Amino acid sequence: IIPANAAAVTGNITTVGPVANGFLTVYPSTDKQPQAANSNYQTGQTLNNVFTVGLGNADGAFKVFSLSTTNVVVDITGYFAPPGAGGLFFHPLPAPVRLLDTRSGQTACTTPGSPLLAGTELLQQGNAICGIPASAVALVGNATTVGPLGQGFLTLFPADATRPLIASGNYQSGQTLNSPFTVGLSPSGNFTIYSLQQTNLVVDVLGYYSADASDTVGIGLLFSPMTPARLLDTRAGQTACFTPGVAIPATTDTPQAARGTCTIPATAQAIVGNATTVSPASGGFLTFWPSNATRPNAATSNFAAGVNFNRHYTVGLGADGAFNIYALTSTHLVVDVSGSFAP
Repeated sequence: IIPANAAAVTGNITTVGPVANGFLTVYPSTDKQPQAANSNYQTGQTLNNVFTVGLGNADGAFKVFSLSTTNVVVDITGYFAPPGAGGLFFHPLPAPVRLLDTRSGQTACTTPGSPLLAGTELLQQGNAICGIPASAVALVGNATTVGPLGQGFLTLFPADATRPLIASGNYQSGQTLNSPFTVGLSPSGNFTIYSLQQTNLVVDVLGYYSADASDTVGIGLLFSPMTPARLLDTRAGQTACFTPGVAIPATTDTPQAARGTCTIPATAQAIVGNATTVSPASGGFLTFWPSNATRPNAATSNFAAGVNFNRHYTVGLGADGAFNIYALTSTHLVVDVSGSFAP
């Protein structure tokens, strides 16, 4: 069902049972393997991450490189093609919003106060709520499992569809894990959440797709894929467009330039890619948001002490073409860019 004129695809890629620690890179078939990573996995780990990748001009394909031998599962949730009838525009929110938090006593637009039960489907309103307009037909964000009672997976899908055989996230018992997602909405504006195990769940939304070229949130944007490029590497002696040589400090808002740098177009209003925390001092979370907004109650990644961990991100850019980075605990950080959104 992916059309012949698709220029890029987005979805989930899952490593299953790798024989050793390593990383995975996804890139257009006509490009050389770039200095970028779409996932960092541990031996034997089943790990899922979102990807966005351009397709080769000649064959409409992409390549997958893995440092270690592993089984790989690739699910597709959408594609990008040249503008045409029925096409959608991406609208980044001024700042990410917390759509759902099942934990008791928390603040969000939807607060049921009880966890998602094992093996059940939860209906969630996705538009005309939380500053997301009624015209939205798909959402982009992060879903975080908090304290699941066993090992399992999470699936998000349009409410008018039968639950598909895909995973939006794979989690371990007790793990706080962030899973980026793109999910379509039903005609009534709903999507469905399924979890194999009982778990609390936090859902943050950072943008949406609609048919509107302009709305109350702003001008609709179109996607352009690019050969993945390393925007930032804080480690000493590494190669990237920005190499500060020092770790991201704890509990500090750190600005990062993006627009017009590192092959990112001067017209870009948002970027997508992967962010990898390297040897964080302790467990914590990472938040990306536009430079001209107040830091939101949202997470781009949840990481553990000393573990290299990669999460896909989408972030809007401020008027100065930058975004902010916040880490709860000090960590080295690698940020790769695989595409941008512009008017």
